[in-house]
Amino acid sequence: MPVQSILLRFSYFEHDWIEEDIDGPEAAEAILLRVASEGDWFEVDAAAPDEFATLDALAERAEQVVAGEWRMPVAAVRMPLDRLRSIIADGGWTFAGGGFAEFVGNNQDTSMLVRLVRDVPDQRSSS
Repeated sequence: MPVQSILLRFSYFEHDWIEEDIDGPEAAEAILLRVASEGDWFEVDAAAPDEFATLDALAERAEQVVAGEWRMPVAAVRMPLDRLRSIIADGGWTFAGGGFAEFVGNNQDTSMLVRLVRDVPDQRSSS
């Protein structure tokens, strides 16, 4: 049976925050939570991530960084991951790998990248 694969990314788009009025941790927290609640997973063309073999391992690392190191609410990670779990369940997908990248100055925003796969029924007739 053929297999379909997609790569999805969720980004916190910190570089877009430059237009926001951030005057302290509370303001940053509010923006982070807004992005987490309103942001979408979007399809990308990238190398397949292999840093994490399970969705739980990806979630654990993202929570370590966002909640542990940054001291921001764990909801900032859980909201987008809950949406990803819905995408997986609704589409019949299986998590096949994931990656987590932290904000790096002018180079990258904090993001999660996942590869999802699902079986595609053979469309050929059996007659």
